[in-house]
Amino acid sequence: MDRDYLNSVAEYIINEHTIEQAAQHFQKSPSSIKKYLAKIRDESAPHYDAVIAERLKLAQAKMILAGQKKGGATGKRGKTYDEATAKMYAEAYLSGLSIEQLAQLAQIPKTTLHDMIRGIEDEELQKRINEYIINKKVTITDKINKTEWKR
Repeated sequence: MDRDYLNSVAEYIINEHTIEQAAQHFQKSPSSIKKYLAKIRDESAPHYDAVIAERLKLAQAKMILAGQKKGGATGKRGKTYDEATAKMYAEAYLSGLSIEQLAQLAQIPKTTLHDMIRGIEDEELQKRINEYIINKKVTITDKINKTEWKR
């Protein structure tokens, strides 16, 4: 295997392409692409390049993090809700309903409801939710302190 060819495969992956996309682009199997990348990362191999190996490692870590951030949206089923529905639940939450109450009304698990609300891509709405959560925690703490004070 030619060093330039291996470097071109690595550069393709570094430029935010998946193993599967690289396999299609270079007309090879995904397992072959993985073997090529392993040769570039192997310090004892003659094709080892420290700079490219490090860039490759960072690019793949970035892809993994992006996939984890998307969560279930990249799975086979995909999202089971749309953004408008999630925003509707978020507004209901901000109006004073708890996650438990919303889950009972919507008949969906609390964790799913939480993921829907926290997965909304509207930054302004997420800021409002964060502020609401912080204020709600302070209010609960104040109530606990006041109750203890009265005793």
